[in-house]
Amino acid sequence: MTKIKSVIIDDEVGNRNLMEGLLKKYCPAIEVAGLAESADEGFELITRTKPEIVFLDIKMPEKTGFDLLKMFEKINFSVIFVSGFDQYAIQAFEFNAVDYILKPIDHTKLIIAVNKTLERISTKNNYNIIHFIHSIDEKSQLIKNISLHFNDKVHVIDLDDICYINALKGYCEITTVNNQKIITAKALSDYEELLSPMENFLRLNKSVLINIRHMTNYSKGAVCYVNMKNRAEEIEVSRRKKTEIIRFLKSKLE
Repeated sequence: MTKIKSVIIDDEVGNRNLMEGLLKKYCPAIEVAGLAESADEGFELITRTKPEIVFLDIKMPEKTGFDLLKMFEKINFSVIFVSGFDQYAIQAFEFNAVDYILKPIDHTKLIIAVNKTLERISTKNNYNIIHFIHSIDEKSQLIKNISLHFNDKVHVIDLDDICYINALKGYCEITTVNNQKIITAKALSDYEELLSPMENFLRLNKSVLINIRHMTNYSKGAVCYVNMKNRAEEIEVSRRKKTEIIRFLKSKLE
């Protein structure tokens, strides 16, 4: 059986040794070709051993795991992030279908992550890791832009430039402040979860999520309506959530 070559990059020796031991015990298809404790050592190790999988710690002193990846002109290996990031960054991992393991490392989650990555390798269905690492603000750990595949192109959209998102049958349509419209297969609930840490995004009803920075006005009558840039028709606020939404808008805008 041909084994899949891997390397482990983590600044803590205990984590490196633990990962190596767990891989040997629970993931027999994985061969560990080397260990490194820093981004610079990791770059040399990857260049020399040419692994198919890199187990990469993100938070390392001096240079992060993201810094390491940015050192490569082309990334021709799969990455499994080993992270202590908080829930907001985890949402970014999930949204972008990035493989990751949270610390402290649990062998069952390691097995799941490895199997997912092996499946990606076999089907050659890798995500674009470069787009992902540029989408994360490392200081705040929040996602700052998203990469959307539409019409054979990858559109990198700054979240601040999203005006509103419409849920349609089986997909969503994102409208930007420049009136660009992009179709995406993800559900509106996926965007609501991803954008929840950003206080300027608000779901008005079952079909529309808006960026209040691009709202022009709203009414406070028996039926509440919101008007947006680049949208001719008004958006009716869910009557069930009207009080909650009005309170939110007042707290942010008045």
